[in-house]
Amino acid sequence: MMRGRVFGVLSGVLVASLTVAAPQAAAADPCRWIPHELPLPAATTAAKTSGGSEDNRFIVGHGRVGGSAERGLMWDHGALMEMAATSSSIAIEPQDVNNHGVVVGGRSDRAQGGQQAFRYENGVYELLETPSGHDSRARSINNNGDVFGEVWDKGGGGRHWAVLWSRDGRLLDLVGRAVGVSDDRRLVLTSGTTVYVAEADRARVVQLAGGNPPAVLDNDRVLLFTSSGLGEWTLTGEHVATWQGGTVPFGRTSDGQAVFGAVMGTPTLWQWGISYPVDSAKLPDARYYGDVTDGGALIGTYVDPGGSTHPARWFWCA
Repeated sequence: MMRGRVFGVLSGVLVASLTVAAPQAAAADPCRWIPHELPLPAATTAAKTSGGSEDNRFIVGHGRVGGSAERGLMWDHGALMEMAATSSSIAIEPQDVNNHGVVVGGRSDRAQGGQQAFRYENGVYELLETPSGHDSRARSINNNGDVFGEVWDKGGGGRHWAVLWSRDGRLLDLVGRAVGVSDDRRLVLTSGTTVYVAEADRARVVQLAGGNPPAVLDNDRVLLFTSSGLGEWTLTGEHVATWQGGTVPFGRTSDGQAVFGAVMGTPTLWQWGISYPVDSAKLPDARYYGDVTDGGALIGTYVDPGGSTHPARWFWCA
């Protein structure tokens, strides 16, 4: 799918504005990234972004609505789509959503304890198979419905491993912690300071040498921390780019022309190998999910002076 033309035009304006804004400052205010808060249900607090679809149509997050436990939130092209409510003692924390609007994450029972991975589709929660005496959480879902996550011993003191819940019902256990699953069932995992890609349908594992967590899978590329900045790898293990100075990856456009991340906590956009700190009165916080869309918007969560979090999208000069 060809995408990114709108962003190309926008980013050209961005670069031009950065180069000419200073001489023109007396004549007009320079352009900045303007946050547009994502709508929330009434009485929602502590809302934050936690995932998004590969095409950026859907964004998911969670927050407290009234006196309830964490409740799942979902936006379609920026419009709120409330996820089905559960009991006030059940916390729903989405972690990812695919291009079809299928959401995955973790469901916690505050009364009885424990957490279990879920898939949410067409208004129905499906709890994913979890061994007795263990907790689980889904981290990622591809566009075919395969879910990737992790399982651990209750209490957290024992074994912790990654699990692929295949759409056809098969389970695959792997060593490590889940990062993401591609449409062709390549699994990105971390194990200590190592990041690697395993193929679910073949006995093949590729280490992404030189990269370390944190890791993000976006548009079939893996973004990692390296000693020089954010490194970019293909799913076959080829190191194709380094985005200088980056310390935390958020995401990339489908054509790879722009990468969004942070440099020591400062949100930063890289284009054509040049880094631009995000200029905004309200900055995306590197502790929460973020991304850059092909249409030229940034996605994330900002924190106000009082410490409250706000899911938002940022648009250039709009």
